[in-house]
Amino acid sequence: MKLQRLAGLCALIIAAAATTRTSAAPLEASQAEAFGAALHDERARPPLPVLDTRSAVALGTRLLGLLETRGNLRGESVQGGLQRRDRSRSSYAAQVTQQIRDGRQRRRRAQADGSKRQRRRGTCGTKKSNAASSSSSVPKSTSTKSSASSSKATSTSSSAKPASTTNSNSTKNKMVSAGYWADWTAGTLAPEKIDWTKFDFINFAFATPQSDASIKFSDGDRSTALLKRLISSAHANGKKVVLSLGGWGNSNGFSGAVSSQSLRSTFIKSVQSLQSKYGLDGFDFDWEYPNNVQGGPTDPSDTKNFQTFLVDLRQALGSKPILAAAVPHLPWLAASGSPVNNVSRAASALDYITLMNYDVWGSSSNPGPNAPLANLCGNSTQPAASAAAGVKQWAAAGMPRSKIILGIAGYGYINTSSKKTLRQRGEATRRETDDLKASWPVRPEPQRDPRYRAISFAKRAQLVGLDGSSSDGQVNFRQLVDQGALKVKSDGTYGAGSGWTMYWDDCSDTPFLSNGNRVVTYDDTYSLYDKGSFAKQAGIAGINMWSVDGDTSNWALMSAARSGMGL
Repeated sequence: MKLQRLAGLCALIIAAAATTRTSAAPLEASQAEAFGAALHDERARPPLPVLDTRSAVALGTRLLGLLETRGNLRGESVQGGLQRRDRSRSSYAAQVTQQIRDGRQRRRRAQADGSKRQRRRGTCGTKKSNAASSSSSVPKSTSTKSSASSSKATSTSSSAKPASTTNSNSTKNKMVSAGYWADWTAGTLAPEKIDWTKFDFINFAFATPQSDASIKFSDGDRSTALLKRLISSAHANGKKVVLSLGGWGNSNGFSGAVSSQSLRSTFIKSVQSLQSKYGLDGFDFDWEYPNNVQGGPTDPSDTKNFQTFLVDLRQALGSKPILAAAVPHLPWLAASGSPVNNVSRAASALDYITLMNYDVWGSSSNPGPNAPLANLCGNSTQPAASAAAGVKQWAAAGMPRSKIILGIAGYGYINTSSKKTLRQRGEATRRETDDLKASWPVRPEPQRDPRYRAISFAKRAQLVGLDGSSSDGQVNFRQLVDQGALKVKSDGTYGAGSGWTMYWDDCSDTPFLSNGNRVVTYDDTYSLYDKGSFAKQAGIAGINMWSVDGDTSNWALMSAARSGMGL
């Protein structure tokens, strides 16, 4: 019934618009709110205002123009829609769009990112921002602030002083763009080849904390030699290097290292020694995860001890070095086993947390999105695992939004599957049509607790290739291009290569590819532009890519995300 009503409404508007092009004044706020509410819920009150013929024609003209700027009507090829789209959006369209967004958000405050859902599912048109590989080819408009509904964290940690937001590295206005560079990727991307204009700092992955509070490098002298090269390249370009400790599979020593005051003091001395020896600009603690047995040895007091360690470390290092932590969508687990509801002590010490919004679903025969922006259709089986939900959950626990960085993915997953939709999501929108020819072998990845699966992986030898070599089914965006699954288009965006079909999952705001027996879930310039725009509108600190070697040689992904942030 709802879809029929929407279809009828759209048909009447478009038919009226086709009759004539008549100017009219913008909708009043109350009318826009009613219109937005009706698009969202057929039971909404007040009802749509009754318009005379002239007003209906004028409204249809305006809405048709708005739809044309957003792309083609559903059912047409998106490629054709993109070619016809007028990138310059009128001030009137922006005004009406914002009024509709506001009306709908007031009606459905508990829903994640209501305005995006209205644009993608509640209207006739299919929106896709043309997020190209350079700032000159990316539209300057921004998407709406997103928030996701989720249950509040229920358990408590030891209370402490309110969170400080005055660490010297936290920024109030300038957004941050960062990335992870792993020592095992030097053959793909040498430190000297990094385009430092795209980054404020780079995280070197990884050093490994030990249970005796010492710190080691997995590849010894090779790792430290690469760290020195990265620091030299960064400092020559006026940028910073942060040493990341831990990662999935490298976090076994954290629990012991923070378990007592004596060990915490030793751990702090180990950190200070590395800072002095290499000239590091900061440290990132990627503990996966406190009091969660999936990551290794744990203790019920892990989160309490970790927050104490961070406060003590900040006092020892002073305000200058960057202190950060990579975190899952939900706050760390308290002694009760539920997410802690007070991270104010950690917030007082940290400059940033990186919300690891990736690996929400790994490789499987029933694929889901790797990095959902939000639960845009309201039907996710993991509603707490998205960018919007994670920001809301950490902010509710006391982490200032100005210290939250959104982790973005430069990779995806190859799934052995013939599905044309993603797991527990609404119907996908077909973007292009190609012959189904190619195939990629893949090894499924074991599923971990979905609430805590967002991980920045420990050392990987190789990602998936056409020859069947595999590491948990992962594939870099760069490899998708190099191996022909994606091809760059004249506008700098990427479409499906020969033998592949590209789809768009409106419910997670991410693309996926299919060749009939393989599905690739990933992020592209469109979805990362939207994530950058979300970061700006949500008032968070910026974005951080895992990992930078997955980007193209001209940094298409980072350029798109930065353009979304207005950089």
